[in-house]
Amino acid sequence: MALVSPMVRTALFVRDLDQSTAFYRDIFELEEVYAEGGLTHATAAKLLGMPPETNVRYRILRANTLNKGMVGLFELTAPAPPPVEKRSDISNAGEACLVFYCADLDVVHDRLVSGDHLVLCPPLHLEIDVEGGAIKSADRGQREMTFRDPDGVMINLIERDPSSND
Repeated sequence: MALVSPMVRTALFVRDLDQSTAFYRDIFELEEVYAEGGLTHATAAKLLGMPPETNVRYRILRANTLNKGMVGLFELTAPAPPPVEKRSDISNAGEACLVFYCADLDVVHDRLVSGDHLVLCPPLHLEIDVEGGAIKSADRGQREMTFRDPDGVMINLIERDPSSND
């Protein structure tokens, strides 16, 4: 038995819970709320590295009743944490990037542009070198794009059927 499971969800600390919820619903179609509410016990603030008086509202979104690949949105207030200092136009050391499969990058790109979101790289064909591992030499590239969510989190989409088991 494995000591640690595959990733269950990503937890993102956001400035505006409702704005971030709308973004992840509109772009990623994460419609179902797995859980939401407030975390009022002091252990929640301690776990998040915040003072005990911190208010925490959260909403965990998922797709298709799967308890994998969920996005947890956490709004911390009173006192609010300082924003992370980073450049928004490039990758930053220590920064994470969420990666999703997407059936049609052009549709998502159009949604992002019409919503005035920051697109770092529009859809393009990425050639990759294959040196063993899970990628087959026949799959030497695919279309991908990168952009940022309302709080500056980098997101990478790979054009591939999300329902396939690959």
